[in-house]
Amino acid sequence: MAALTVAVVLAGCSAPGTPRSAGTGATTPAAHDTDGTDARPRQPAAVPTDDNPTSTSTPVAPATPAPSAPRPPLSVTSATLHFVDASRPTISRGRTVASSRTLTTLVWYPAAAGRWPLVVFAHGFQVGPGPYAHLCQTWASAGYVVAAPEFPLTDSAVAGAALDEADISQQPGDVRFVITSLLDPSASLSGRIDPGRVAVAGHSDGGETALAVGYLPGDSDARVKAVIALSVQPLPQIGPPPPGPATPLLVAQGDRDTINPPASGQAVYDQAGKPRWLLRLEGAGHLPPFAGGTVWQPVVDKVTVDFLNRYLGGGNGPGGDLAVDGDKAGVASITGDG
Repeated sequence: MAALTVAVVLAGCSAPGTPRSAGTGATTPAAHDTDGTDARPRQPAAVPTDDNPTSTSTPVAPATPAPSAPRPPLSVTSATLHFVDASRPTISRGRTVASSRTLTTLVWYPAAAGRWPLVVFAHGFQVGPGPYAHLCQTWASAGYVVAAPEFPLTDSAVAGAALDEADISQQPGDVRFVITSLLDPSASLSGRIDPGRVAVAGHSDGGETALAVGYLPGDSDARVKAVIALSVQPLPQIGPPPPGPATPLLVAQGDRDTINPPASGQAVYDQAGKPRWLLRLEGAGHLPPFAGGTVWQPVVDKVTVDFLNRYLGGGNGPGGDLAVDGDKAGVASITGDG
C-alpha cells in the first residue's frame, strides 16, 4: 500500500499561527489541534460495548431545518464498538507499542429502522472524537450512521506517552478498516448501513486522513462517495483530478485559523475536481466552529447535512440549497461548482 507519507512535526515544534509546510511528496501533520480557544473537555464515551452493543437512545437537539428539508430530526442511538486490526502493529517513534491496532469507535445512528448511509469521521491530533460529538449527532439525527474511531497514537487520552503525530500515515488504513468492519455481514450494525452510500469526514490531521481515503492513490477507498474536510491543508501527493466527475468534496475553513491558514483550505478546493464546495467561516479559528455552541454551528450543521444529502443520496429527507445555507452575512460564505 502506498501510504500517506508524513514529514514529522511534533507538538510544540511550531507555534500557533506558524503555517505548516509540506515538501514535495510529504504531508506535514498539524503542530496541534488547539489554538488556546479550541480546547474542549473530552466527552465520556457512549455505553461501552463489544460486538453486540448495549445502546442508549437520546433525542438530539435539532439544528434549524432548511426550508427544503422540513422533516424533524430523528432520535439517535449511540454505541461504542471495539475493532482490532491484527494485520498491522502500533508503532510509536520506532518502538512497537502493540502487535495490532485497536480502534475503539464511537457510533451514533438513527433509532428508526432502515439502512442508512455511513459517515466515518477522523478526529484531529490529540483531541479524540469528543469535541465533534455535536456534529456527529447532528448527522445521525439527519439520517446517517456516524462512526468516529479513536486513533491509537493521535488521541492523547488513548496514546498517553506514546502520542505520535507521525502515525497519521497509518490513519487512512484505520479508516478503511473501520468501514470494512462496520459493513461486515456479521457486525452488529451492518443491517443498519447501506454499503453503497459511504462518506468520510475529518478535521485538521483527520481532514487530511479523509482526503487520503477519498483521493490519494494507494490510500483511497472506492467505496467512498463523498468527502468532508474541515480546517485542512492540501496533500501534495494528490495531483490534478482525472477527467470526468470526481468524488464530491466539501471544504470548510475558518478565516482566522492559525493552525491551517485560510489559504490551505483554498488550496484544497483548487486542487479538487468538480463537484466541490468551499465554506468560509468568518472570524472562526481552527476547532471552535466544528465543536458546537458557536455562531457558526447552525451554518456548519446545515451545509454539511445539505452536502451529505445531495451527494450520498440519502438521510432523512432532501438536501437544502448549499449556496443559500452557506451564505450568512458576517458569519459565512460559500463557493461551489457542483
